Amino acid sequence: MELRHIVSAALELSGGFLALWGFLNANQSYVNLGIAGMFMGALVILLKSSEYVKISAVETFLKSQREFFSNLLRNLKLEGNAVYIPPYRNLPSGGIFVPLHEDFDLELARLDEEAVFLTDVPDERSMGLLITSLGRPLLEKYEEHLEGPITSIPELESASGSVLRALGLAKRVYIEEDGETLRVIVQPAFSCAPEECEKLPCPLCASILLGAAKASSQVIGVEGFSKTEHGVEIRAKKLGGVERWM
Repeated sequence: MELRHIVSAALELSGGFLALWGFLNANQSYVNLGIAGMFMGALVILLKSSEYVKISAVETFLKSQREFFSNLLRNLKLEGNAVYIPPYRNLPSGGIFVPLHEDFDLELARLDEEAVFLTDVPDERSMGLLITSLGRPLLEKYEEHLEGPITSIPELESASGSVLRALGLAKRVYIEEDGETLRVIVQPAFSCAPEECEKLPCPLCASILLGAAKASSQVIGVEGFSKTEHGVEIRAKKLGGVERWM
């Protein structure tokens, strides 16, 4: 899959979601932005003369994505940091869950690929937002590079570093695994806002954390993002396997 396909898919999905959100909430600005996003996605896929998208275009897309999701999370009053779910029966490709509260309970038996806002639960601590597409195309690219599924953190570090360097999206990926804790350092080739990534990161960081969940077969909870001299540092923790949260 070429980078233009990844960017096009991301633009189409985000544009469609923006347009739908604007329509349901009578917000014409979001409708217009969503339509523009879908148009850009179609335009990118038609650019057959180039096999890559300039970093400036990626930054422009990610900026609009961050602004939209920041407003969405703020309006929904989602307090918890993102939780990365490994593949299991209900979610064959895994997913990202943003809990309503910091002190949350994850009911994986109630999730599936059709769920978006989880509210039909007996306890408010189980409510939140489920996202299944963010980061998935890049994770699939890592597994294409490996010619098989990711089964370990070292495999994830190697594959993500190679693929992201080849695509010109990151200069370095380093993952340190110490028992139940993970420390990830990513040196992206574009500007980013790590303070906004704890609840919902960019597709690049999402792909790595989804890969960590898949490699460890455990739910991964984000503890914090920060900027360091080496790049963006992500601190995360393994929260147990799927059976613990069923």
